[in-house]
Amino acid sequence: MSQFRFRIPELRDSPPREWLRVWAARYQSDDDLEYSELIAKHESLSATDYERIGKWKDGVETALQWRLNVTSVAYLIWMEAAVALPRCPAESDVESFLDSWSRKAYRDEYKSGSREKHFGLSRATTLLHFVSGGRFPIFDARVRTAIFRLLGPPVPLNTVRWYLDSCCPLFAELAALCEADDDVRILDKALFSYGSFTAIAFSS
Repeated sequence: MSQFRFRIPELRDSPPREWLRVWAARYQSDDDLEYSELIAKHESLSATDYERIGKWKDGVETALQWRLNVTSVAYLIWMEAAVALPRCPAESDVESFLDSWSRKAYRDEYKSGSREKHFGLSRATTLLHFVSGGRFPIFDARVRTAIFRLLGPPVPLNTVRWYLDSCCPLFAELAALCEADDDVRILDKALFSYGSFTAIAFSS
């Protein structure tokens, strides 16, 4: 018996493969080409590519959004990545890679004052995802919610150690159960949609 509870929008239990198909189909974005191009270049990403990753992650759609002091856009740190050109770390260095990038701070300046923000684990795992060619999953608020809905309590922790010790193994297990080992992007989409769905509360 699987530890996961796979449910589709009607909130009935379903086989893993059906769950994957239904939720991946609900992913609404035209970013597949951009994503595929960046993943294909993961060993030779340029400064411009790191900007593209930042825009992809932070949902930037216009030039006016890609600048300092835009809420929810970590422009300064993405530009730092464009200068540093980070590459995929060795297995033994993944934790320090995530720690270092997630802790990077920047300050937005507003008329009412300034506010310090951090790059955060979501963006750090996105960076790792792309430099690793998709080998490491992206872990954001929607994925946390999806994992909670699949497993039940406790709520997944938003820490580097939880990501490495629990999220990555769970992602691999889900890929195997859903027969998505050869196309993990479809699992990314399903988790994103499953964690975004709010039309009906997910009760037991």
